[in-house]
Amino acid sequence: MSFIALKHLHVTFVAISVVLFMLRFFWRSIGAGIANQKWVKIVPHIIDTALLLTIVGMLIHWQMWPWETPWLINKVIGLVGYILFGLVAMKASVSWLRYVGFVGALSWIMFLLHIAFSKQALI
Repeated sequence: MSFIALKHLHVTFVAISVVLFMLRFFWRSIGAGIANQKWVKIVPHIIDTALLLTIVGMLIHWQMWPWETPWLINKVIGLVGYILFGLVAMKASVSWLRYVGFVGALSWIMFLLHIAFSKQALI
């Protein structure tokens, strides 16, 4: 697979992952029954796994490793932050804490987008 195709696939999976995260949060917030359907709980894991595979593919293509490049270290930190805040947004039992998790996760997404476009380490 060419690098351009891999990159476009990666960006597509990022967009799907973020949209699904936002939809799942919205559905959970309004108490929609769709939030409890099996596919809603399974599909994000499939998309995120595919996303991680495209990341590994690009790293292999570039012959780069996160610990060698400051902006890639920032991407790893941002990904961990997004995952942790996303867990709070989806799993917290108190609604205000879910909203804090949601805003925090979106903030980490913005951080990741900045790093992706600028290739400049911020942390």
